Amino acid sequence: MIARHALSDIRLIAAASVLTVTLIYQLPALPSPAWVLLPLAFCLFHFPGRTLIAVVCMVAAATLVQAHIEMANRLPVAADGKIVPVSGAVVGLPETGPYRTRFEMISDATGRRLRLSWYGDAPTLAPGDCVQLKAKLSTPHGSANPGGFDYTGWLWRQGIDATGYVRDSQPCRAPPRWSIDRLRYQALQRLAPILAQRPMRGLVEALSLGVRQHITDAQWATLRATGTTHLVAISGLHIGLIAGLLFALVQWLALRTPAARQARRVAAIAAMAGALGYAALAGWALPTQRAVIMAAAFFAAIVVERDIGAGRSLAWAALAVVLWHPASVIAPGFWLSFAAVGWLIWIATLVDGAWWRKALYFQLGLVVVLMPLTLWFFGQASLVAPLINAVLIPAAGVVVPCVLAAVLAALIWPAGAGGWLLAKVAAGLALVWPGLEWAAQWSLASFHHVLPGAVALGCAMVGLLLLAVPVPIRIRALGVVLVLPAVLGWRPGETTIARPHFRVTMLDVGQGLASVVRTAHHTLVFDAGPAYRTGFDAGAMIVVPYLRRVGRLHVDRLMISHGDMDHIGGAPAIMAQADVARRTGAKSGAPCRAGQHWRWDGVDFDVLYPTAGEAAQAGDSNEHSCVLRIHAPGASALLTGDIEAPGERALVANANGRLASDVLMVPHHGSATSSSAVLLRAAAPKVALVSAGWHNRWGFPRPSVVARYRARDIPLFNTATAGALLVDWPAPHQPRVARWRDRHRRFWQQPRPGG
Repeated sequence: MIARHALSDIRLIAAASVLTVTLIYQLPALPSPAWVLLPLAFCLFHFPGRTLIAVVCMVAAATLVQAHIEMANRLPVAADGKIVPVSGAVVGLPETGPYRTRFEMISDATGRRLRLSWYGDAPTLAPGDCVQLKAKLSTPHGSANPGGFDYTGWLWRQGIDATGYVRDSQPCRAPPRWSIDRLRYQALQRLAPILAQRPMRGLVEALSLGVRQHITDAQWATLRATGTTHLVAISGLHIGLIAGLLFALVQWLALRTPAARQARRVAAIAAMAGALGYAALAGWALPTQRAVIMAAAFFAAIVVERDIGAGRSLAWAALAVVLWHPASVIAPGFWLSFAAVGWLIWIATLVDGAWWRKALYFQLGLVVVLMPLTLWFFGQASLVAPLINAVLIPAAGVVVPCVLAAVLAALIWPAGAGGWLLAKVAAGLALVWPGLEWAAQWSLASFHHVLPGAVALGCAMVGLLLLAVPVPIRIRALGVVLVLPAVLGWRPGETTIARPHFRVTMLDVGQGLASVVRTAHHTLVFDAGPAYRTGFDAGAMIVVPYLRRVGRLHVDRLMISHGDMDHIGGAPAIMAQADVARRTGAKSGAPCRAGQHWRWDGVDFDVLYPTAGEAAQAGDSNEHSCVLRIHAPGASALLTGDIEAPGERALVANANGRLASDVLMVPHHGSATSSSAVLLRAAAPKVALVSAGWHNRWGFPRPSVVARYRARDIPLFNTATAGALLVDWPAPHQPRVARWRDRHRRFWQQPRPGG
């Protein structure tokens, strides 16, 4: 039986509170906070565990109330797509690119936080600037795909109530508003002449001011491959480093003054002030906030002169974080940072001996224990990370203070010694960077792996923990057993595809098309989704993560139906990041021609359109998109690209009765110029899939097209509201369509299935 005092231990209370908030954030809909009143009422009576239940109930109530307030403040779905006048002040640091300026603002009228894009010749914006403009607003939403990034969840964590873009603007005469971010912006402007031509500009700005927009894609790739991205994100390591150095320095000085008795208290206050100052300089990003709260818990114990222990301090920090920002529990950084600090605290109590022995356990154990979390959140881990971090983390104790000192000196004297010192620091970073690039290029530097589920994640964490700590060999053997499900387990939500069956996945790429067809041992990617010059690339952000998740990074054939950017844009990224054996269709040396045929694992693939003569006339136009029919015993699907009505008639005429299919990919995203009666009659599908952007400007699928399918009792599934569509055949000629948003519904997500 658990002792009564154990039920009120802050460590148990914090763990229960974090678990409760995490469970709330898994709900598909928000319950009323009133549900918490009943268990809270029982806490009026005396019984063991009353404190634990009361605190957890209050944390749950606070989480629900805050979530309801934030949901109510979001732009309503009914207002999505409307052009409205907005005025307010810029907050945060705008991101300026060659084609677009992206910034956030607080609306004076509604108090909503808006994330807007200003295309073309946008004016120079600074934090605190007054803006008065007309913007087309959207409720926060994003694509929903297996293995894909949850953009809607990210917007929720950042407190974004609406997104959109600027349509028009007017002069705003209100004076700029003061903020910490405005000071940071002015600091960046002051440093720009010194760093503009330096390759390490992004790293210097990241380490000092928390600004990472000048870190190049190549540099990010190097950091990910070597497991060192945490070194450029100001969080626990950096805040702890600066606070620790200040604590040691101030305590050393205070011990040599009449205030020696209060040295630890004075040092703790100074360290906390330094941590707050560094966090403010870095912009108070969410990881920084968590780090400051964690530091505050540790130093508060020193100030009040109570030795509550490192574990209890960490528990107080976790409790404070979930109260301050409950959405932290869906941020990878929350779990990585608390797991890292928790590991360091625990291992410090287990390992004795020389300092190098402790350092070895700290570093190797830290990387190994965090590896399952890294794979869970990012699907990637680094094999060279233990060695590299063993060097770079201690080096950060020198590098970070040097960078901060150089930046402060340059801000005070940019044209003199300060500017010279900052240039030298940037040059020094540039000297060691090639070594990191060399390590990243090693073929085994990093690997991709998808953990099969939450149970496997938990087993792997415990198993690696047993392998990393000094315990008897028999217990370590148990660790090997616990790790095996993660290494050898099934793919999440996947079962083996038996011959001669196949599965179709239409990915949610917004306004565009990307589909994946899998047989027992082969993979076809039909169209690659859009890519835009502003940076979004469906191939890299959606298609490749999906292929990685289902274990199909070897693509036997990449077929592009035609040359429109919403179909071909992601192709280069797929070619670069996946093992593509053959590319056919538009912009390739092997264009589609009717009559082409191949067979994989007993499944037949037939190109039905265009004919050689028709393709020669129009090239890669909509009208001559590749049309592919896939059929196996008891299952068939027709993939149509952007073919339109004249092409549909030619397709029917040339197909010789071979169009009948269980599943039809709705041509041209549901345009009114497609899905003609002649095609629907010839294909006679049981279900139809449409790939379209939510509330897209063309209104796809058009109401007239939807009516045509309804008139024939053909169920229509739309990625815009359903997310990715996963099709299999549990019975002959009985296709089953699974909506990804239905499988992974969360209360903050928009759009909702059917909405």
